[in-house]
Amino acid sequence: MVALVSLGLCSAALAQTFDAAADPAFQNLLAANAGLGSYTAHITVHTRLRISSFTLHGTLYGKNGRVKIVFDDIPAIAKSTVENQPELPPPSTWATSYAISVGAKDALTTTYHLVPLTEDRVNSVDTVVQNASGLVVRYVWTNKNGLTITSDQTFAPVGVYHLVRTTTTKTRGDGIRADSETTFSDYQLGAEVPDSIFPAQ
Repeated sequence: MVALVSLGLCSAALAQTFDAAADPAFQNLLAANAGLGSYTAHITVHTRLRISSFTLHGTLYGKNGRVKIVFDDIPAIAKSTVENQPELPPPSTWATSYAISVGAKDALTTTYHLVPLTEDRVNSVDTVVQNASGLVVRYVWTNKNGLTITSDQTFAPVGVYHLVRTTTTKTRGDGIRADSETTFSDYQLGAEVPDSIFPAQ
């Protein structure tokens, strides 16, 4: 019990040491794609496992900084991969859920290290942000089950916004090796997103 309390205090202290207002790259992260409302896109995911592969198709829904993918059909071989896909809330809410600290930083990018403030299956998330644009070009998830998921993103202009065009993801763990290539196409800005996609929190 003492260890858990100490861990909680440590996480809270870490969260308090990060000053988002004084960090230009983080401010650009918050401002990236400002004004973007609801949207949808078609996604195609090609995944290679050790001894097999599969392809998924689905729809990406975005609204108020939140995103969710709904797949058209999930074969049995893909269920575990889909269920273990990580999610991250909008950057504007990170401070309420994570202890934030700055990791590597250079002229082009800044890495933010996120540690959950409460019990979670995730140990930490590293997000690599372009300093100038505020776009996240890499996520590295480290899970308590030993999985490490690394995703690299590219972007393309859609109207006045810059939205994800491709994602390359590598999942590694004890006996697990999966490589995925995801493409995003046919973005529809202002598309209607059903309330069932993002239930009220």
